[in-house]
Amino acid sequence: MLVSYKWLQQYVNVEDNPKALADKITRGGLEVEEVIKLDSDLSDIVVGYVIEKEKHPDAEKLSVCKVDIGDEIVQIVCGAKNVDKGQYVIVAKVGAKLPGIKIKKAKLRGVESYGMICSLAELGISKSLLPKNSEEGIYVFQEPQEIGTSAVELLDLDDSIIDISITPNRADALSIRGLVYEVSALYNKKVNFKEKLDNRKYDETNLDVAIKSDKCPNYYGQVIKNIRVGQSPLWLQNKLINSGIRPINNIVDVTNYVLLEYGQPMHAFDKKLLGEKIVIRQATDEEVLTTLDGVERKLTNNDLIISDGDRPVALAGVMGGQNTEVSDSTTDIVLESAYFNPVSVRRTSSYHGLRSDSSARFEKGIDKNLQLLALERAVELIKELCPEAIIENYVGHAKDNEIKQVVVTVSYINNLLGLQLTEENIVDILRSLSFDVIVDGESILVNVPSRRQDITIKQDIAEEVARIYGYNNIPSTLPRFSKSTKGGFTYKQKILRDVRKMYMNVGFMDTINYSLVSEIESKQFSLQPNPTVKLLMPMSENHSTLRQSLIPGLVNTANYNTARRQNDLKLLEIGKVFFGSGDDNIQPEERVYLSVLLTGNEFSTKWLKEEQKIDFYTAKGYLELLFEKLGILEDIKYSKEIIENMHPGRCAKVFYKNNEIGFIGELHPSYTKDNDINTSYVFEIDLDKVVFEEKVNPKYEEISKYPKVTRDIAMLIDSSDEYQNIYDVITNINDKLIYNVELFDIYEGIGLPADKKSIAITLTYSDKDKTLTEEDINKVHNKVEKVLLDYGVTIR
Repeated sequence: MLVSYKWLQQYVNVEDNPKALADKITRGGLEVEEVIKLDSDLSDIVVGYVIEKEKHPDAEKLSVCKVDIGDEIVQIVCGAKNVDKGQYVIVAKVGAKLPGIKIKKAKLRGVESYGMICSLAELGISKSLLPKNSEEGIYVFQEPQEIGTSAVELLDLDDSIIDISITPNRADALSIRGLVYEVSALYNKKVNFKEKLDNRKYDETNLDVAIKSDKCPNYYGQVIKNIRVGQSPLWLQNKLINSGIRPINNIVDVTNYVLLEYGQPMHAFDKKLLGEKIVIRQATDEEVLTTLDGVERKLTNNDLIISDGDRPVALAGVMGGQNTEVSDSTTDIVLESAYFNPVSVRRTSSYHGLRSDSSARFEKGIDKNLQLLALERAVELIKELCPEAIIENYVGHAKDNEIKQVVVTVSYINNLLGLQLTEENIVDILRSLSFDVIVDGESILVNVPSRRQDITIKQDIAEEVARIYGYNNIPSTLPRFSKSTKGGFTYKQKILRDVRKMYMNVGFMDTINYSLVSEIESKQFSLQPNPTVKLLMPMSENHSTLRQSLIPGLVNTANYNTARRQNDLKLLEIGKVFFGSGDDNIQPEERVYLSVLLTGNEFSTKWLKEEQKIDFYTAKGYLELLFEKLGILEDIKYSKEIIENMHPGRCAKVFYKNNEIGFIGELHPSYTKDNDINTSYVFEIDLDKVVFEEKVNPKYEEISKYPKVTRDIAMLIDSSDEYQNIYDVITNINDKLIYNVELFDIYEGIGLPADKKSIAITLTYSDKDKTLTEEDINKVHNKVEKVLLDYGVTIR
């Protein structure tokens, strides 16, 4: 927002220069982009009066003028078409400075010229801001001016413009009044605004206002007759131009002036084109409105409109229609001052690609109690510009707005800010912001003004105290420690980095996938039935719910790569999953998982025509790399399991010390088909259950220098039985001579009963202290056979 320093000074006397004021505003929480000194490139520019005008003897498009500039009469050659005798104009004297040029005595086609008659554009004013009658040629003052006086001062170019970047939560600062509240608080000065409505009695009115949408809680209209539409006075044009708004005519300029002064958007309708009725309602899909920019717009039911009871005449809060536009022939108008729902205005503005100063303010949220004050101010200005105007009583409706009250304590603010402010200090700061403050014992009750919609909780009050007190006044302190700790990674952080590096060293690609997935994906591969955590306002349904497994993300990554002919994939992800509690007020539990997806070939040598496809045992080997790294492999067990979306015969849960920590297996063929990927194997481990903060000390064992002895056992077991059970039976003997148990054959089929299968194992015996004798071996081996027979196997 462009803010005039001189305009601010009319309301609050600030002794600081514009640059110092800008620094103070920035430190107070509103960022100033830059300070623009309008007259930095201007000097020796005065008001002149054209006494005579003659044609140039040798140039048809040039005129030779005699101009009174106060202390002398000079001859100036001018090329403007609109220059004429009897005009009050802007003159740059010899030696004057304009943006980019310096005026010197010159000779144009043989005629000497002592100065330059200027346009506003030549003074550095943007062409987009020039009044219509000043777009071409020189600028001519509409009223007589004192000859020889500074034109820079007369045009308010001796001003500095403070460009403030307003954040979305500070809509109150999008007006001069809002900034006056801010500046007054920063300088501890009182604000003296005329807050009471003028209860002047106006003429009776026939205007009828009907509100038929809850998106417009407040609406006022007021009829003003017998006006004359024309050019605005110089002071009003100056204010608008310096604020970045182009002057149009006195009626439109008044509405724009009130917009800048109060932050309240307003609109003027031609009363004769509008009629006696205003209806605020939702548009229908068949309606069409040509807006003031000349574009015909097809309306939808989402658009809030102003109608005359039949046809649309304006897009509420965005732009008026051409069918009720104020023109030079307008004599009667209806002034509109209203509050429209910010979301509705934003939706309409975005849908139609139509942005305006009004819509920008409505979208951020204006003061709900400002409509009548702003309307009264606009009527006052129009009466000043059109003394013969006849004003009728305003009509309209408004909903009562509840006063927001926030309760804080001195101790809360001091503890939050790290200060030692007294109750008096805090109350004075809040009252300097024009907050209504009541002290009730230890509590401070703050009635927040309606202009400050950003303040709702006690933390907001603390922030107001901090910024007005001055962030630079808050002392810098170091945190206090009872003891210092050495910096660096924890064991858990280090081991996770090492695990990731280990897998990458054997050919895995480390991936990072979205934590937000679809609601369906969020429940896939989750071994425990936990409540999901869903966003209140997701950007899309595909990213609406926090994941409970990393595998759906890896599947999506595999799908993306497979579609691009990358068929041999080893994908790894170490990341967080989230489990809800069913209570939205409780943070979800976060756990760190490690997940892997394998598909395609483990290796392929085309010239030898050799390849090895990835299978269940490949995946199991890579999983046991993790357990070896953590030093827990001997405590790991597997149990065959049926899991949704996993192959029913090639899937197992993984246990660490009898605690379930994850699963491993092949993805179900129908699942891989639905996701357009090849046969794939996955495993997923809850790292929080196997990686602890305590460092795991490695175990060292001396290699025996004595020979090992092996014995094989073949046996029949039930088809439904698992090798893991046989392994457990043997290892539970806990004899120190049993060095290793290894499966080397499984057979089912011809020659065996239908409900049986044959397995063969190799037992390795060793003693690190001596060479085993046949007697030593038979003693242990017989014990093994006995426990197997007791278990129920048939030794072959």
